[in-house]
Amino acid sequence: MIQYEFDVPVAPSELADLRQAVGWNRMQRDLADPRLNSTFHLCACDGERLVGYAEIISNGVTDAYIQDVMVHPDYQRQGIGTQLMERILARLTADGVYMVSVIYGEDALRPFYELFGFSTMLCGQREMRPGRD
Repeated sequence: MIQYEFDVPVAPSELADLRQAVGWNRMQRDLADPRLNSTFHLCACDGERLVGYAEIISNGVTDAYIQDVMVHPDYQRQGIGTQLMERILARLTADGVYMVSVIYGEDALRPFYELFGFSTMLCGQREMRPGRD
């Protein structure tokens, strides 16, 4: 049974392993940086194994950004991503946040985010430190 918990400690290596499993760069060195901070995060665990993760950055009043929604490929299509989104959106609603944004790198993910009321808007993004491990 999958357990969902907000703000439990996650080792940088666990998060790097999940990032790698979903096809992203590991960024383990960055994940271990003590300056790295978020407003909150939500973990999905199967026993001790981290199988899903979402991180939220917010100013606490007007805006929030959903970052790094991930579900391990072995656990995809089981509703874990939906549970992550529903739970973080409920928390942001309870916190009174006005606007929530999400950036996704593949157009194939658009229908998933549209299920939660997200619409496509023009935006720009620039990678400042290419080639992260």
